[in-house]
Amino acid sequence: MQLTQEKAGKYLLIQAEGRLDASWSDYFLEEMRTVIRNGEHHILIDAAKLVFLSSAGIRSLLIVHKELRSVQGAFQMINAYGMVRETLTCSGFEQWLRSDMPVGCVAPASDSRRDQDTGVNEIIGQNAGRKNGCEVYPLDQNAAVTVTRVSAWTPWNPVRREACRRVRCSETECALGIGCAAREYDQARDHFGEFLAVAGHVVSQPPSERARPDYMLAEKDFVPIMFAPQALHWNGEMSHVLRFQPTDEQPVWGLSQILDQLLGIIGGRPTAFVIMGEIEGLVGVSLTRSPGKLATEDRVAFPELRDWMSFCGERSFAHEQALIVGVVAPASFAPASTSLALLPSRPDLAVHTHAAVFPYQPLQNGQIDLKTSVAKWFSGAPPRAVMHLFDDVRPAVGLGESGLIRGAAWCSPIENPEVLS
Repeated sequence: MQLTQEKAGKYLLIQAEGRLDASWSDYFLEEMRTVIRNGEHHILIDAAKLVFLSSAGIRSLLIVHKELRSVQGAFQMINAYGMVRETLTCSGFEQWLRSDMPVGCVAPASDSRRDQDTGVNEIIGQNAGRKNGCEVYPLDQNAAVTVTRVSAWTPWNPVRREACRRVRCSETECALGIGCAAREYDQARDHFGEFLAVAGHVVSQPPSERARPDYMLAEKDFVPIMFAPQALHWNGEMSHVLRFQPTDEQPVWGLSQILDQLLGIIGGRPTAFVIMGEIEGLVGVSLTRSPGKLATEDRVAFPELRDWMSFCGERSFAHEQALIVGVVAPASFAPASTSLALLPSRPDLAVHTHAAVFPYQPLQNGQIDLKTSVAKWFSGAPPRAVMHLFDDVRPAVGLGESGLIRGAAWCSPIENPEVLS
């Protein structure tokens, strides 16, 4: 089988030549998933040279159709003749067939006319708001969030029992920190681990190398509550959403580069953010023992740290999806903050970020809703990991910073940045 791609307005026109059978269905599906990952969510198959279609081929077409529908995309076929058309019609998939070009699909021009063609102008017009692989969508430019800080634990001191707090994780709140799904300290002290919460969805990592992440969802009258010795949580609405894509000059977005963009949107003020994106590689750490077990006489330093934390040994979870929650501020706003830490690779940025890893799902293009997008991820396969992100700038052997390929980032200014110091 041979597949040829050509952009046609908002559609990707793919000419399929040969047989779509058991021998070629996996190849076809892999190629289609690649273009979906690359942000092509309106696909038109030209089947004029497709000579055979089996049930295995139909299965691959059906998977493509479902994945595109999940991100409000479209999948259609033109020029299906003979056996191919009969197979689709008799199998109940005639709704995929079209007799003409769909609205928004501009027939590709010949090379001699391409520069003058109106279709090319339409393609350029669609990307007019994009700069350096970014698109910014204002949501509510007057929006802001109010942050509350829980500071009952600073590494590596014993937890102050009386300073722990319950953190509500309702649909209007976001949070990250160290905590446990419990109501009282005695129930939680041996189980404190990293967690994050977005729009009523909470995912936490129990403090064990072999434990799987756990999660809770706000449903009806139930609101998840985390008992936390350390947390930042905020209430309010996001003001902007940033969409970022790879470019030839920048195939990977380092986390600090995304944070630069968000601070630029907010005007350099301390910013709360949520990022959803495809992973190039995450660099982070997670607790393997609860800080509630620290005694007054404990002195945790290297190499004893290895008994309390698990460091990633390589850039992890490539081509899966990350849900990242955090706060970023210029270093001048939080010079002595116990809530934020300066990035070793970017000492001008003070940040605190946690990430949850999910199996890959396509993310809809354009301006998307945070609550809807997060709910979709939590309704799929369960999360695989939760970690605190950091930079590894060791000479020669350092892993660098976490990187994403494409995704969406929501942000909002913090009304009370003094709480961060």
